[in-house]
Amino acid sequence: MKKIAFLILVSFIFLLNSCKDEAEVYDGQPFLHFNKGTSGEAVVKQGTGSTTVNIDFGTIQSLSGAAQVKLVVDKTVSTAVEGTDFQILTPEVTVNAGQISGQFQVKLLEATATVEPKVIVFKLQSGTIPNATFDQTYILRYTKSCLFSITPFSGTYTVVTDTWADYNPGDTVVLQQGPLPNQFKILASNNPYISNFSTAYMLVTVNTDGEITVASNEAFNYGGSTGALGISGSGTVNFCTGAINIDDLDFSGPGGSSLNNKFTLVKN
Repeated sequence: MKKIAFLILVSFIFLLNSCKDEAEVYDGQPFLHFNKGTSGEAVVKQGTGSTTVNIDFGTIQSLSGAAQVKLVVDKTVSTAVEGTDFQILTPEVTVNAGQISGQFQVKLLEATATVEPKVIVFKLQSGTIPNATFDQTYILRYTKSCLFSITPFSGTYTVVTDTWADYNPGDTVVLQQGPLPNQFKILASNNPYISNFSTAYMLVTVNTDGEITVASNEAFNYGGSTGALGISGSGTVNFCTGAINIDDLDFSGPGGSSLNNKFTLVKN
């Protein structure tokens, strides 16, 4: 009897698992959606002319017959303009029977790309495949990046932020290039708080990726209890606009220190 009861129990468990597996099989509409994320970012590099990005889509099950899917632009919320800023190289894609996914290609044009992000909002459209209730919008943000050049970093700049408060927003500072090909100086000639303003400067060394390191050529002499302070820091520059963002600027000397100051400049 125990053996018979055991066999009945095993058969019952097998039947439950079979029913469970059958319940997980989907046999409805394929439903169309963006299947590899609903947003993306891209960079158009200076000198390339354009950059091509892929946008993936899919259905929740394979198709029983071939169908066409279109990539359309939502012009009401996009800031980039089709034909001027970008081109859809594959506006319509055929998904064949048995397939479950496809891919569009979009060309982003360098001529109108900017350092400020442009946005394209895409949607899917098909005459034969219904849209799903999820993942129906794809947002592509893209910017322009410029090649390494030390040329922009000279002349007069306007102070945007100075948390150390040597300068007020709107004050002017002067930059000079050198001494090395990847360096420039932020002169202290307009700094009203130091006595050695005619000789002191911050030397900025620029990497090809836009990362920078900062060091003073000599201590900035503030006098009084503050005394002489050496300067070091790091940040980034924008090769397209010449903007300078020193987001970690440290002042230190025998009298104390002030760390993690911000100093940002824009080219006039």
